Amino acid sequence: MSVTEQSVKVSVSNLQGDHLFAFNRTLSSVLSTALAERTFAQIIDGLPTRDDVGYFPTYSKEIADNTASSLEAMEAARGLRENFNTFSTLVDVKLAQAYQNTLPWSREFYMRLLEMLAVAWHDIAALVYVNTQPGLRREGQGLEQRLAALEGRPTDFMHEDYHDLQQYPKGVADVVGYWAEYHLFGGVVLFDRGESGTDCKRVFLHPVGGFRIFQLSESQIQQFVDYVQQLAETAQDIQLPFPISAEKYTYRVDPFDAMALNIYRDKYERIIPKDRPARCVQRLADFPELQDALVHVNRDD
Repeated sequence: MSVTEQSVKVSVSNLQGDHLFAFNRTLSSVLSTALAERTFAQIIDGLPTRDDVGYFPTYSKEIADNTASSLEAMEAARGLRENFNTFSTLVDVKLAQAYQNTLPWSREFYMRLLEMLAVAWHDIAALVYVNTQPGLRREGQGLEQRLAALEGRPTDFMHEDYHDLQQYPKGVADVVGYWAEYHLFGGVVLFDRGESGTDCKRVFLHPVGGFRIFQLSESQIQQFVDYVQQLAETAQDIQLPFPISAEKYTYRVDPFDAMALNIYRDKYERIIPKDRPARCVQRLADFPELQDALVHVNRDD
């Protein structure tokens, strides 16, 4: 049972004017993509594909042998994204109000829109999981067999830093939601919440694979702004600005320090250990200055 109280939800249809239009158009565009179809198909199958599992040092032979989702799952995912009513999306009432309070097409408007999009995508993936578990590829398997295949993990759809299901409102379904965020955005979407705990000042992504949390650059935020503006001006499909990768010299934060720096989306998303975890391996890409120094050393040789 989650220790986190369920928040009050409202339909996005309660949004007004440009706020409703921009959210509906953006979410509809995301759901129309092959990326959305591929993500949902894996959840419907109950088994991620080898290339999309995320990051585990080792994973099961089932996943290693799973190169593509089943045709039945792909068809079901296609039907889901084609028939999904974006106006029926439910979001936290405080989040909806914070978005509605922004000046249309202002910077804050786009930041809150991105937050709305991340939460909606997360919740849709969680709902797909709830409605389709244990999945097409798991049909006929007993509970003992399914648990053995997980090897102690709550689910195969997991970002390795977001698995504290005992305090998630939707339990395991939220673990799946964070995994889906990584697939769409390039990481779990976080914000600089400031001292108030509710601000939306800067955007960060928490990738998989032990990489540090990184801040989106102004140019990356502008790509999202341009994407939304193009959607508002045309009915044609627009190239997604996701997933996003870290620019070389962007600001990075160790996950252990992030919450102390007010970088998170929800306080319950991760339990921070008392002591800083020892890291046997550091990702060189997370330390561009060291990369540059090594290049210079090699050149001098």
